Amino acid sequence: MVVLKNVGVYQVGKEDMKKVHVEVWSDFVCPWCWIAKRRFEAAVDLLSNQVEVVATAKSYRLARGMPPMDFKTTLHKKFGNQAAADRMMAAVGQAGSSEGLLYNFDSMLFGDTTAAHILVKSILHPEIAEKMSERLFKAATTDGIDIFNRRTLLALAQEMGIGDMKIEFDSPEILSSIAQDEFQANQISNGVPLFLFNGKSYLSGAQDVTVFQQALLQASTNVMSDAASGNGESCGIDGCTS
Repeated sequence: MVVLKNVGVYQVGKEDMKKVHVEVWSDFVCPWCWIAKRRFEAAVDLLSNQVEVVATAKSYRLARGMPPMDFKTTLHKKFGNQAAADRMMAAVGQAGSSEGLLYNFDSMLFGDTTAAHILVKSILHPEIAEKMSERLFKAATTDGIDIFNRRTLLALAQEMGIGDMKIEFDSPEILSSIAQDEFQANQISNGVPLFLFNGKSYLSGAQDVTVFQQALLQASTNVMSDAASGNGESCGIDGCTS
């Protein structure tokens, strides 16, 4: 399976291929981000004989400064009524299921993911960082694990075989890097998931695989169009769309 590395290259095996640089912003509590990640990976895999993709993962916090709270309660407050919240969860759950992802809304939490982003940014090896990121998505979405607790995060790191690494959760340098990631994202669009191709065109939201394919092909030939500057299901500071 194609993996989105923290900073890395999708190996395609042909030196003369067009190269596309993609910056990807996401948050572990964004319900659409995991889905978008899967669809982007699928698009890259389908184009593996045509395009070489260099992907860089960026941090984004949807709920900076917010203590963890029940995900359902968060949605209810956002939409103002239970029916709208239920429709949102149904849309996400169905989309997730189509990508082989399980969304357990009864146990999901929503809050400030600073510590989780620091954990991933502390891992210098791209493939290990990607595996840690994937584990955090599953932990928050499927397993109902509290990814806001530092001890829990360290336990997850140990589970991934990197428990001996020192994580500086209060590192000014990493906090500054996260803030810079968010500043860059907000100059492009509001909310995540967000994909920037060669620093020029972007896609926002959990787009279909075919849309990601088109954007990658256009970026590989420097062709710009409205299709490579579109919006899909996404989450912003004020909530999610469906």
